Amino acid sequence: MEIAEGITITGQLIIKWAEKHVNAYLNKALNSDKDYVIAIDTDSVYVGLSDLVSTAAPSLSDDKTVDFLDKVCRKIETQVFDKSFKELGENLNVFKTRISMKREGICNRGIWAAKKRYILNVLDNEGVRYGQPKLKIMGIEAIKSSTPSACREAFKKLFQILISGTEVQTQKFIEDFQKSFNSLSAEEKAFPRGVSSLKEYSDPKTIYKKGTPINSRAALMYNSLLKQHGLEKKYEAIVEGEKIKYIHLNPRNPTRENVIGFFTQLPPEFGLHKFIDNDVQFEKSFLDPAKLILDAIGWKSVEEASLEDFFQ
Repeated sequence: MEIAEGITITGQLIIKWAEKHVNAYLNKALNSDKDYVIAIDTDSVYVGLSDLVSTAAPSLSDDKTVDFLDKVCRKIETQVFDKSFKELGENLNVFKTRISMKREGICNRGIWAAKKRYILNVLDNEGVRYGQPKLKIMGIEAIKSSTPSACREAFKKLFQILISGTEVQTQKFIEDFQKSFNSLSAEEKAFPRGVSSLKEYSDPKTIYKKGTPINSRAALMYNSLLKQHGLEKKYEAIVEGEKIKYIHLNPRNPTRENVIGFFTQLPPEFGLHKFIDNDVQFEKSFLDPAKLILDAIGWKSVEEASLEDFFQ
């Protein structure tokens, strides 16, 4: 425990040490008193250099600005990180200083929704200059396998608009995607999930017990409907450990349940396709995750009317 704790605390010290010294360097260079570090992570420091660009290189083209920042970052590597880590090593009485930091991405825009959840528009990555900027997406639903595939592709397009477009363009994209989402098949817009502990949550009288997770509940409902419709020989039952999909239903459907699971196809014999709740499915699979990003930049997912609009 002591060794593990020592490793963790040392890592925290190192990254905070880097944050402290890069801030000190930039404040001295710009004669300011400001926190230039946007975020820190386990082994990363994200630094805002817009003040430096506007002061030292305000009229450069985008490509020349990247060249300028590359030189600045090399100077920070040697004059800040190498020097300060050597000092830290001496303070900690290490045998040899092994810690160093190198420049990763130069970006012109970034959005942080929360800790370890961000989008960066990368112009240059470790010295590789991109002809077209590339998005670096971390901890966002667009890259999660639990998000419907149609939504994952839409998220990537949405993030591109967020980085380079306007709030109005964002709202138009969301509106258009909802229309196309509603026309997708049940299989295309359902949530992919794994299921476990079906025996634990199963109940012979009520199908499932109180507190059953939604994916397990969806699987148990599917198995129950197979028996009710006599389809056990046509379709396989869901067992523990398998991957399924589930989709939200309007509660007015024949099962009176708000969710149903299935493998690759929702059996048409269930008669549930016309009861799929597109609004809830869209909200939970796309709109709610999108709002986490939109809230971070103060944008709305739909255009809101003002009092001025009312009196026009």
